[in-house]
Amino acid sequence: MSAILVPTKRILSLDVFRGLTIVLMILVNSQGNQYAYPILEHAQWNGCTLADLVFPFFLFIVGLTSVISLNKSKGLHDKSEIYRGVFKRSILLFVLGLILNIFPHFTIDIHTIRVYGVLQRIAVCYLICSFIYLNTTIKAQSLIFLGILWGYWFVMTLVPVPGYGTNQLTMDASWVSYLDQLIFSKYHLLAKTYDPEGFFSTLPSVATTLSGVLTGSLLLHSMSSQKKCFVMFLVGGIFLLLGWIWDFSFPINKNLWSSSFVLWSSGLALITFAFCYLIIDILNYTQWALPLKIFGMNALFAFIFHVMLLKLQFAAHFGLSDGTSGNLKSKITETLFGMYSSSNAALFYSLTFILLNFLVVSYLYKRKIFIKI
Repeated sequence: MSAILVPTKRILSLDVFRGLTIVLMILVNSQGNQYAYPILEHAQWNGCTLADLVFPFFLFIVGLTSVISLNKSKGLHDKSEIYRGVFKRSILLFVLGLILNIFPHFTIDIHTIRVYGVLQRIAVCYLICSFIYLNTTIKAQSLIFLGILWGYWFVMTLVPVPGYGTNQLTMDASWVSYLDQLIFSKYHLLAKTYDPEGFFSTLPSVATTLSGVLTGSLLLHSMSSQKKCFVMFLVGGIFLLLGWIWDFSFPINKNLWSSSFVLWSSGLALITFAFCYLIIDILNYTQWALPLKIFGMNALFAFIFHVMLLKLQFAAHFGLSDGTSGNLKSKITETLFGMYSSSNAALFYSLTFILLNFLVVSYLYKRKIFIKI
């Protein structure tokens, strides 16, 4: 592919895809009790569910939007101002992630504080991929993408983990868990033996973000929209096939962010975005997409707002009808949806919670307030 780029313009399908992803994230995160609706549960270890696609979709979007925002600066001889902007946004995202980790108590215990997190990983991936994009060609980016996938597979399966041996892909004995425990104590890690947003698994997350970078370059290419859409469907299908084949020897696993998981989730992200692009930007069917557009244009705010609301509910405890104690979220679920099965009650709470978040982002949209970094 040659590097012929067209002028940037707002891509509605990208806002809609971003909105779809944030809605799915809220739906997954806000289950009303411990009995999650089956299709909204994360895979226990190997495998991939709908819930497992949310985070890689976000990283894919981060890479895609980075290209759109940075492409005018790529040819500049002096990029110092652009670098400062990238550093500033990365640091702000990382700090916001730390604040969310300690919210609502705002007490910092260096012996237990969780440094890793969703926004922290996004910040690191954005920083690395922005520098890669600004200083390399599309061919080099493709080679880096493939090199990360191969290198991660090589280390995870062929390099012995001290005390455990080679090809250790378990919760306790992989290179992911070994390095996470080498850097932090178990009290700093979300899963105690490893962190799903930990140190080593961030490397293949960079590859996921690079898949978005390469897609962004495709969108800015001078070829027709129909050809771009075809390429996205084609590459997405190839990624799915390769991820499925690799799964037999290097299982699809979100917690390890395995190379097969990168291909599988990036393939699904490409195909999902291609559908949005086809329906909205090519066929021009846009009326249905307004609610998702509203979420997508304030995705950062929606993410932070819904996490804060959930954590406030976790902090308050009430007695439940079975005599046990539960948090406010469980109490609301029992009060409003207690007549339904546990999993349906969890789902109905999530849908109600999405509606609440939608009312807030709709207000911001009507006031033309868009929270960005």
